[in-house]
Amino acid sequence: MIDVINLCTGYEKKQVLHNICVSFPKGKITVLIGPNGCGKSTLLKTFVRINSHTSGEIWIQEKSIESYSSNELAKQIAYLPQKKQTPDISVRRMVLHGRFPYLHYPRKYREEDIVMAKHALARVGLSAFEEENINRLSGGMQQNVYIAMALAQDTQTILLDEPTTYLDISHQLRLMKMMRTLADEGKTIIMVLHDLSQAFRVADKLVVLKEGKVLATGTPKQMYENKKHIITDTFDVEMERIETKTGWHYICEDI
Repeated sequence: MIDVINLCTGYEKKQVLHNICVSFPKGKITVLIGPNGCGKSTLLKTFVRINSHTSGEIWIQEKSIESYSSNELAKQIAYLPQKKQTPDISVRRMVLHGRFPYLHYPRKYREEDIVMAKHALARVGLSAFEEENINRLSGGMQQNVYIAMALAQDTQTILLDEPTTYLDISHQLRLMKMMRTLADEGKTIIMVLHDLSQAFRVADKLVVLKEGKVLATGTPKQMYENKKHIITDTFDVEMERIETKTGWHYICEDI
């Protein structure tokens, strides 16, 4: 569980988020949605102290993030940014980076670190590629490498900033299925998504941000049935839904 209480943060002298109050439940997928520049990525960066907050509090496992050392925080939260620098190394070495918070100087991998990395690669279906250079893989496979690195990090919470960018539809669906599996196993998953239809389909909880403020929170069903006007006003779209064998599918159209 992560609780955000009256959080204000930004960059240099510009405040981006204003008195944010929201909770992120354990074992659920929470999706942040909102227009570009509304503060979604800023919020994720504040969780891992890339951005410092000017006021308010963030509590993780009933402890303020300020009370964690860098290593302790990295054992709580894995963060996958939208833009990543891909080093010229093997898939195996990349995934082992997820074990850094558990190592002491000089960094020397233990047997348990190797086992965790192999297990993570198996979960994302990349066991056969562990010696491949990550730069030779497709975008979808590279994304799975980063997911494996997050799994090897063995955290309770995983943050993903626009994880479906540049992925084809099959890789997007597999990624969302994996996030559902991780949530069902008790992980707290927090994602930024731009595709509203996908966000409504995968989320247990939606958080709508606009101009640095939380406009609404709720399940997809609650948002559609009780707060659909907020979606319309925020995104300038009309939303409808159809029932299928796999549940409700949400469709957006221009006004």
